[in-house]
Amino acid sequence: MTGPEPIREEDLVAYHSGALDTAARDALSARIAADPAARATLAEWDRQDAALAALYGPVAEEPLPAAHRALLAAATTPPRRPTAQLLAAALALLAIGSTAGWFAAGARAPGVHAFTIADDALRAHVTYVAEVVHPVEVAADQADHLVQWLSKRLGHAIKAPDFAAEGFRLMGGRLLPGDKSPAALFMYEDDTGRRLTLYALPEGGAENSAFQFMSYGETQGFYWHDAGLSYAVIGDLDRDRLRTIALAAYDQLI
Repeated sequence: MTGPEPIREEDLVAYHSGALDTAARDALSARIAADPAARATLAEWDRQDAALAALYGPVAEEPLPAAHRALLAAATTPPRRPTAQLLAAALALLAIGSTAGWFAAGARAPGVHAFTIADDALRAHVTYVAEVVHPVEVAADQADHLVQWLSKRLGHAIKAPDFAAEGFRLMGGRLLPGDKSPAALFMYEDDTGRRLTLYALPEGGAENSAFQFMSYGETQGFYWHDAGLSYAVIGDLDRDRLRTIALAAYDQLI
């Protein structure tokens, strides 16, 4: 016996952005009420919207610079909507886009700590998975030493989760710099040579968080905060498989 069909992400995006008519929204609301994962996703998007509005909302009230007004006046295109409305629309698109993407390094914003961690984790992944000779600092044959060393340097007991059930074996790990404290990176590889990484940093938020998704080209990841630590699992895998691995990491790290 199968359960109810999962709610598609595009339907959740339409629901979150108010793009559905009343009948469609009411029907989807009933399905969401019975789907804890969908409710958690929508709650996370609401938190992201609030963070974006707090950071960039005041810009909507600023007058348009004179240089920009001159360009608009000289343009031959039809009249544009007022600046505040344009910004509001852009923020809405950014909020929706952030559910399937990530802020690039140049778009880091003070106070959006999670996005900074996601960015750092992605950069570390891209940098080291390409290494042939030195992908890790300490190899998996010294796993006990690796975990003890990284735990001591981070000031938190950490573990290297076992992803053998998903076809990935531990290659080893390394110590990385962080904004306020060192970070740890564990690397895994499957039989085809495909690699994924687990990033851990003792700079978690005040509260635990739900999984958040990020992507950059074919590289995707999930990141979250738990018990004072921030984690990210990143790889060139499809989203569902990567989420399964992230859940396995979460179960082993609690």
